[in-house]
Formats: sequence, C-alpha cells, structure tokens
Amino acid sequence: MEKKMRGKIVAAAVAACALAGGCTALAYGANFMIFGRVEGFAPGAFYTYFTWDEIDQRRYRREETHFYSGRNRLQGFVYGMENDNGLVVISHGLGGTADAYFPLIMFFVDNGWRVFAFNNTGVAGSEGRNMRGLSQAVIDLDAALAFVRRTSAFDGLPVMIVGHSMGGYAASAVLNFGHDVRAVVSAAAFNDPWEIFREQGAQMAGGLFFLLSPHFRIVNRILFGGAARLSAIDGINKSGVPVMIVQCADDELIRADTTSIYAHREKIANPNVEIILRRGIGHEFVFSSPRQREYMARAASSWREHSAGREGASRLQWAREVGFCKESANELDADLMARINEFFLGAR
Repeated sequence: MEKKMRGKIVAAAVAACALAGGCTALAYGANFMIFGRVEGFAPGAFYTYFTWDEIDQRRYRREETHFYSGRNRLQGFVYGMENDNGLVVISHGLGGTADAYFPLIMFFVDNGWRVFAFNNTGVAGSEGRNMRGLSQAVIDLDAALAFVRRTSAFDGLPVMIVGHSMGGYAASAVLNFGHDVRAVVSAAAFNDPWEIFREQGAQMAGGLFFLLSPHFRIVNRILFGGAARLSAIDGINKSGVPVMIVQCADDELIRADTTSIYAHREKIANPNVEIILRRGIGHEFVFSSPRQREYMARAASSWREHSAGREGASRLQWAREVGFCKESANELDADLMARINEFFLGAR
C-alpha cells in the first residue's frame, strides 16, 4: 500500500514538473512573440513620422556608431557634433525606433545640445532576434551610457536622458546603476515592468495570462536576473538626480492611475523631482502640442472618408492628395519643450 502511494506521489510530482516545464516553455515562446523584432521605416511607405530621407541632412548631420549590449551590437547615431551644451541621450519606446524621435532630436540640436539616439536590442539596425522584454531597455541604456563614458568625443559633456514610454521607464530605472547623469525626463513611463506586463497581459489574454503568470516571471528572471526587479522610482530615489516626470491624464496605455510613475508618486523621496500632468494629448504624443492633436484628428477623419468603400486604399496616395503636413503632424509643445530645455540647462 505504501509503495503504491509513494508511486502515485512520484508520478504526480513528475506530471506536475512536466506541466510546469511545459508552461514555462510556453511562456518563453509567448514572451518572444510579444517582444518580436521591430524593423525601421520601409522605403516608399507612408508614415506620419518624419523619416531620415525627409530631414534636412545638412542641418541635422549625423554620424552612425555602434556599441555592444551583451552579445548584441547596437546601432546609434550622434547629432549636433559641434554642439557643447551637453549630451542628450534618447531612449525610445516599445515598438518604435530611434528615428521615430526626430522632432525631439531636431529640437535639442537647434538648442545647442549634442544628441545620442540608439536602437535597442532587436530594433532596426541593432542586432537581436527580438527585443527580449521590457527590462532589456534598462540593460541597453546602461550599455549606451557606459559607451558614452568611454568615448572621448563625449568627454566633458554633462549627460541628460530623455525617455518615452518603455524608454521613460529605462531612463529612470537606469539610475539604479550609478551613472554620472545630470538630469532625466521620463515621459509617459511605467514604474515597474512586471506591473505593466501583468495589467496588459490580463486585458489581452484574461485567465490564460493568470495561468502562465508565474512562468512569465520565471522567464523574466532567467532573461534579466536582478534587472527584472528594478523600478523607476527605486532609481529616482537612489540617485537623487533631478527628474522631470511628464504624464498625460488620459494616457490610454500607461495609465495615470495604475501603472505609471505618476501613479506611484507618493513613493518618491527624491526632492529634485518635478511632475507635469498634461491633458488631452494621450500616450504616443505626450510631447506634442494641442494643435498637433487637432491636426491628427482631422487627418484621421479625412483618411476614413477617403478609404470608405475603397479596398486597398493607399495612404501614400491619400497623403499626397490632401497635402499631409509632416510639420503639423509632429509639432512639439513649445512651452513644454522650453521647460525641458531650461530644466537641462539648470542641471549642467
């Protein structure tokens, strides 16, 4: 009887381990599907963003450079090589590329800053079969700042960071590593990668996500080790670095009342933190002007009218017909950007 019972226990344990292993493998595969590769802008396609071909390349000349994050060689670009106010490092958001931030790049170059923008692991010209996960953004930014520190062309330049969304999280979380950074702007940023992953996962997959939730946590620990536990507020508090938090009240992705840094603001102990709460702008366009949002709303209405009943309607053709204006579609908020510029100048 005891032998039979022991046999059943062993069999149940083996089955549980097999099930757990299968669930972990499933979570591992799902993780890499969620964080698949992101390619750069395709030639000839229509984008509301500026592309490199549309930029005044004489005014905004850039130099391509590379550095390693782990085993992957990442692609970066330096703009405003003659500028000496300081170096602004731009950390991009999930699903975006460094080139999606040309309005910010051009603003800082025009205001006397040198700019270093790079593509994260698995993005555009950077190596990596996929982006691996949210915590990879912190690891890549850490590698970028180490590259800046050992590159003589940046010697003497005070370093500032601007990050948006996932990049905004990384901009604050990387302060846990003790880099010599003078100031940070974290815009539309979440505080904790697991918290936002859990919220989004539950919305998309419901009960299946909760079944796999422990296994996603295991996968993240395997992939990122201690970096998986880093929060933005931990970095803000640990460093004491001046940080500007920019959040939109109606952000539909990184919500002001749940997962954002702003939602956890009562935990901030760093006295050098400034918080800006915007309204009516949303997540993707947190740096944009109200006129930009109005223009984009009109453009969306025009596209719906143009494409109604037309299977395979071309956005590129529509844009040419209506005279789609990239300047209006990417207009930054002048007051906000002036405030950021003064914030950085004061932190040098």
